Amino acid sequence: MISVLKGLKDQIVSEINSFFRDIRSVPMIDDFWFYESLDRLHEFVLSGKMLRGAMVLFSEKMFSGNYSKDGLRCAITVELLQSGLLIHDDIMDEDTQRRGKDTIFYQYKKLADKESASNSHHIGESMGICAGNFAFSLAFLSLANISKKNVMNKLILKFGEEMAIVGIGQMKDVITSGVKRVPTEEEVLSIYKYKTARYSFSLPFSLGAIISEVNSDTIKMIEEIGEYLGVIFQIQDDKIGLVEDSKVTGKPRGSDIKENKKTIFYVKLMNKSNDEDKKKLIGIFGNPDISDNDINTVIDLCYKYNIFDDVNRLLEKYSEIAREKISYLPVSREYKDHLFEFIDYNLTRDR
Repeated sequence: MISVLKGLKDQIVSEINSFFRDIRSVPMIDDFWFYESLDRLHEFVLSGKMLRGAMVLFSEKMFSGNYSKDGLRCAITVELLQSGLLIHDDIMDEDTQRRGKDTIFYQYKKLADKESASNSHHIGESMGICAGNFAFSLAFLSLANISKKNVMNKLILKFGEEMAIVGIGQMKDVITSGVKRVPTEEEVLSIYKYKTARYSFSLPFSLGAIISEVNSDTIKMIEEIGEYLGVIFQIQDDKIGLVEDSKVTGKPRGSDIKENKKTIFYVKLMNKSNDEDKKKLIGIFGNPDISDNDINTVIDLCYKYNIFDDVNRLLEKYSEIAREKISYLPVSREYKDHLFEFIDYNLTRDR
């Protein structure tokens, strides 16, 4: 399926370029910072893989036989939502690199440095927050262009609901990372569901289904499939962030460890470690000055306590549930096979 999704990228990129040209040609305000932010955001959106937008088109085609101009507008909507969330996420995680480049807030921090501004880091973060909000505003403008007015209310409702859910997921992630106690696995998995799975998978799938005007039971079914796919994706993302080189991921190695992220690996490791190893981990997690040796220590302990095996069993459990739900989806075998392939891709990807 990943090849199918990648095959839709050019069409989405073309539509994004057209959307930004239209916004630029009839600006809401004639101001330097409007154009500057628009251009910076345009570049950032184009740097993504467009997989979430492609999932909208895939879903619409799966249910109705083809994708439409409205599907493309919804694809732009989810790509803009994704961009705004990533911009804000990098601020919360204090990440200076995204996709191998400076993050948006860090770009603004450097801009403030050139202007000899005081407290440039705070200025960069503040500007980044505004840029993320700008992306959300543009997402609603894209959604407002939907021509199929009989489904407009459902689309707006779904988009608004998922923005609220991902906001709560982010809040849970931030507070959980900041406290000392070890959360339960259920708490961590709920963060994965709210913060990643819903907006990254359930939302694109459901938007395509809503445009196709399928019944509510089918929409619920494809959303549930999206949830399981999204949790699988996030668990694999945690593994990639732990073991893969930054040249592969485009993000600093060990960033989750530095930020004291309470990932499923963290929870299982803290619950299984002996007192001596747990003391080592407490000294490493949340330390902004950790070394490669510290990161390797965490990886070694994951092997010592069979954490990778435990996580793989959890991934297999979620993939089996997703496969069963896909088998009941009222679509052709071709699309079911694509979804099965998508599970396999998310289980094995390395970036």
